Amino acid sequence: MRKLSRVTRSLTPDIAGSTRISPAQQELILQTMRGFLYLLLGTFLLADSALAYKPLAHIKNGTLEGTVMKSRKGREFYGFRGIPYALPPISELRFEPPKPAAAWAGVRSAKEDANICTQRNIYTHQEEIVGIEDCLYLNVHTPKLPGRNEANYGAYPVMVWFHGGGWVTGAGHSEFYGPKFLLDHDVILVTVNYRLGPLGFLSTEDLVTPGNNGMKDQAQAIRWVHENIADFGGDPNRVTLFGESAGGVAVHYHMTSPLSRGLFQRGISQSGTALCPWALTRPGLARKKAQRVAELLGCPKDDSRKLVDCLRTKEAVDIIGTDRAFQVFDYCPMIPFRPVIEPDHPGAFLKEDPAISLKNGRLSDITWMTGITSHEGTLRVPGLYGLNNGELIKRLDKDFENLAPTTLLFEDTCPQQNYKNVSKAIREFYFGDKPLDKSTKYEVINMYSDAWFNYAADEAVRDHLKLFSSPIYYYYFSYRGSASFSRIFGDPTEDYGVSHADELQYLFPVGEQLFQDIPLSKEDNRIIDIVTALWYNFAKSGNPTPEITPDTPTKWKPVHTPALEYLNIGNSKDIHMSKNLFPERLKFWSDLMPSIRDIDGVTYQYKPIRDEL
Repeated sequence: MRKLSRVTRSLTPDIAGSTRISPAQQELILQTMRGFLYLLLGTFLLADSALAYKPLAHIKNGTLEGTVMKSRKGREFYGFRGIPYALPPISELRFEPPKPAAAWAGVRSAKEDANICTQRNIYTHQEEIVGIEDCLYLNVHTPKLPGRNEANYGAYPVMVWFHGGGWVTGAGHSEFYGPKFLLDHDVILVTVNYRLGPLGFLSTEDLVTPGNNGMKDQAQAIRWVHENIADFGGDPNRVTLFGESAGGVAVHYHMTSPLSRGLFQRGISQSGTALCPWALTRPGLARKKAQRVAELLGCPKDDSRKLVDCLRTKEAVDIIGTDRAFQVFDYCPMIPFRPVIEPDHPGAFLKEDPAISLKNGRLSDITWMTGITSHEGTLRVPGLYGLNNGELIKRLDKDFENLAPTTLLFEDTCPQQNYKNVSKAIREFYFGDKPLDKSTKYEVINMYSDAWFNYAADEAVRDHLKLFSSPIYYYYFSYRGSASFSRIFGDPTEDYGVSHADELQYLFPVGEQLFQDIPLSKEDNRIIDIVTALWYNFAKSGNPTPEITPDTPTKWKPVHTPALEYLNIGNSKDIHMSKNLFPERLKFWSDLMPSIRDIDGVTYQYKPIRDEL
């Protein structure tokens, strides 16, 4: 007969009634069984709760079902993705301002990102055109939801992200701009898709298609946040807009636009301000570009109504595909379709050059943060050296006087008779008698950095200091982490410093997609802690360093003198205040500006063409 286990043997005689168990033994057995049953029941309840709980948000248009997500440090939060904030801009709504999204019945799934807007990435020399026109959606990620009786529920600060990409590429997609890092903090993150390229920025410079529809998409998203964010636990009166590159310019533009003024309280412009030379299409030129698109696609070009009606019959990929016709030197002139100055009408996003608005104090006087990376020009330079065995840098060296106005983006505002002298002055300042080759790589980076980004940032901060009372926080991001965006801008084999967009790796998990072979280092993770804390504190209170902590080790002081004080974000042990960033280089551009611009340092103000009214 098989031997019985000790426990079985002790129970069997009792069951048979032939042996008694002592009271102490009975109590021990009962305690053991109760403990096991409680453990089993608890496991079932936890599993059932996790499976059964469906995060729901009840907004004006209907009910949304989201997902439970986890942050970098393991914190649970709720994500709602693919929320419509406007009607699909298709058919007769193509080239029209956004219309508010329609309501729905029942519960709408908000568990996945929506499609991205139709686009082609010029910066990575992408061949394929991707995305669709039905793309006006946003994502909301929140630490808590109303109605769950969770501890510390309250009105959270809200951060609304506008992606960069030169108004030609990008999306608010969670693969790149996900909540994993920022949602370690008590903040609500909103990321937004908006129309790109000619689908978002074509303008006939009259009331048929005034333009700026991509910017109006953003304004509609801001309005949506103002009306709905309380239903996610957010404070509609504590909204911070933030964006990088074209997204940074967009934030600055919203500070001047009547469509969005008053709907947000703080702004962060990373590597882009309203004064960047690529930020605006001068009046007269936008119409010519619309006519060129029409010619390429076989549409009438002289009558605005016929032009737009015809373009509405064309495939979106064919409209986006006209981008190559505007490129002269590789992808330069960068960004053929940009924001424009509109005729004066009730729905206008921009009624005057934002540079004039800024210099005359016609911006929202709100707390503003802006800054640059130490090698912004790396957006352009790796491609010059890395593509086609360096043929582009050789071409630029050989034909600098003719190519400089196009690639350094001053041909639209500089009088043509000044092209030669301006080009000569730039070459002399940065290179002297040296060639443009590998030996002067960092001089080429500095030239593009200053021309495309740095001077505009410096000038904008000076204007804010002079004309507005709200604090300005200026930063210089000089941390070189394990990976750099220079890898995807044309040359993965060389080091180009701290690239344009490199700071994004420490706000969002973009590296998980772009740099899968390069894990985050311990120091990278410390910079994530620091950068997300600074940005979160700014959104929460308007002060990035309300107190000194391990994650905010240095007091970030606002700009208060013409020396333009800034926070240098190096490695985690090298974060310090400094001033007078690039004095010689920026003085050179300041002295050069009268030859490039008119009307007290701002761009030419041509009267918009309105012959179709």
